[in-house]
Amino acid sequence: MPALAFIFCETRPHPTGESPQTDWIGEARFLLDPAADLHHALQAAHLDEVGHPDNLSVQVSAEALFEDGEITGRTTLSAADLATLTAHLPDAHHARVLAWAAFAYALEGQGNEARFVIWFVE
Repeated sequence: MPALAFIFCETRPHPTGESPQTDWIGEARFLLDPAADLHHALQAAHLDEVGHPDNLSVQVSAEALFEDGEITGRTTLSAADLATLTAHLPDAHHARVLAWAAFAYALEGQGNEARFVIWFVE
């Protein structure tokens, strides 16, 4: 069972005709305890083990690189995926996960792309 869950929100500006694609930037780190609740919910929602993209932000890449434990359960979610995930979490976590989605939607409303990069440490 995972001991820790790492949840990062990354953003980057939507590309426009004048500006090319830019790098992702780590915006926030979120916590959910116990990690097993998130792990089970991702499995139940069939959102687990989606993997991480190759273009992670420097902040998130550094966190993963210097992790001492075994990293498992790599997945990447959109704000919309959180609604699916919430249905599989205990009620005590619903407000927290909905706040994460609201945070991402607020960033998207300002012209950014947003995603959640998640992994677990055993």
